[in-house]
Amino acid sequence: MSNVLKQIISLKTTLWVNSFIYYFKRLLLIGKWMPDSLYSNYSKKHKLSLSAFVIRQLIELAGKPLYLLFFVLVPGLLLTESRQSLQGHSISLMVNILFFLNCLLGSFGDSQIFAVTRDKITIIKYMHQDARSYTLAALALKYIPFFLCYLPFLILFIKLLGGTAEQGFFLWIMLAAFRMMGEAFQLYIFDRTGKIYNRNMACSWTIIGVGLIGGYLLPFLGICLPASVLLHPIMTLLYLILGGVSLSYIITGYREYEKKLPRSIDLNFLLSSILKTSSGSSFKEVEIQEKDVEIPRSLKPHSSSNQGYAYFNSLFFARHRRQLLRPVYYRLLIVGALFAASIVLLAVNRQAAQNLSANMTTLLLPFFVYVMYFLTVADKACRAMFYNCDKDMLHYSFYRRPDTILSNFRIRLLYISLYDGVIAAALCLAAILFCLLSGTSIFTPDMLLFCLTILLLSVLFTAHHLCLYYIFQPYSESLKIKNPFFSIINVIMYVLCFLCLEIRVKGSFFTLGVLVFTVLYIMTALILVYRRAPETFRLK
Repeated sequence: MSNVLKQIISLKTTLWVNSFIYYFKRLLLIGKWMPDSLYSNYSKKHKLSLSAFVIRQLIELAGKPLYLLFFVLVPGLLLTESRQSLQGHSISLMVNILFFLNCLLGSFGDSQIFAVTRDKITIIKYMHQDARSYTLAALALKYIPFFLCYLPFLILFIKLLGGTAEQGFFLWIMLAAFRMMGEAFQLYIFDRTGKIYNRNMACSWTIIGVGLIGGYLLPFLGICLPASVLLHPIMTLLYLILGGVSLSYIITGYREYEKKLPRSIDLNFLLSSILKTSSGSSFKEVEIQEKDVEIPRSLKPHSSSNQGYAYFNSLFFARHRRQLLRPVYYRLLIVGALFAASIVLLAVNRQAAQNLSANMTTLLLPFFVYVMYFLTVADKACRAMFYNCDKDMLHYSFYRRPDTILSNFRIRLLYISLYDGVIAAALCLAAILFCLLSGTSIFTPDMLLFCLTILLLSVLFTAHHLCLYYIFQPYSESLKIKNPFFSIINVIMYVLCFLCLEIRVKGSFFTLGVLVFTVLYIMTALILVYRRAPETFRLK
């Protein structure tokens, strides 16, 4: 097993390093510093591989406290503040959330044994290594660092809430035992039925629903599983027994790895399972249907006014009215709900409503920067463009010409900006009506800056998603996100929007800062598209 473990680590780190070299070389200015010869330089790649392995372990270590902070501690504190019945039960709330999210959702909604990875396919299918040895090595590589990283932080967070190290240790045993029970249960089901149930969409969503309802909705309703029960020594002993039996079944009890496990990564098996669908699940919602092909006469583009790629894109957006207009309608309903909430506030506390309407940029704009990130339809539009158009059209050389790429970009930017502009305009209208009902003048610099910022933010997020799509073209033909920089920049943008909620700046400094950032970002993104998209907008 030790040899297989070395092979897994070596293969994983090599793939990480090759991906890093490939994408680093495509960065502006600094990419040319890395020579192509590095691919074949074994000694340097070996050092980079060791560094990559260490960095991955550090990321795993750093991920545990962040997960506990944002998904357990912060929601727990918010729920405790809003529900008097939960005050003084912070430890029970933490244990309740971890029980449903980790023990149920994490353990039974995921499986390391049946994960389909490149190293698994390479080692079992192409290198013909022993499936049992690979499985045990992969489990060790996954779960030993996983739980070693968890233990100190579980004890730390429990003690921060006023608990004891013993409770943290018992909680760690519970999480580890349920992981083993989840793996053993899925292995048993596969052995008996030949099916991997977590690849079934209905099962997956059921588990997700149970985890989220139990973890967050029940505490919101004032219901919480007591830590005194879940972490009782007798319960902990039961976890140890069940976890030990499950681990024994995985290591020595199950003897069909070599015979049955390779089938779980066989192409025919994958194509017949939900995995093929789930790999492109983010594209299913933009999949065109037969009813979308027929365009109503009122929406048909006229060739006299639209020619060439303008006509081509008019047809595309006309046939995707269901996928793109429906999200706009839903977002307008959200805007309507926010306006209704403002009316309720006006009826309940008129003084607070008037204060809010008089200081919209100071009090509300940070919130709406974050909200506008989610209200944009640009991300969905990019997925629709790739899945139903570019994935096929990029096979043709004329479609990859620089003038064609930039022409399509300009037309698409205008279309999607109109979609997002309607949502932004609705927000501005709601803000204006709220001010009028509150008796606040709408002809003020504060209101002008608020509306201008909201409208520019709609352009910002449209340009952000569309420019990232054209600069990185992150999707592969198999509908996977292949470019890590695409994901990293999206995460950075989300974090910046989230941090706006925490900014407390008096006057118009925050608004002016957002306006300057928005204009500079849009200009920079557009310049990068015109310089880089003709080279990078390719099928992968």
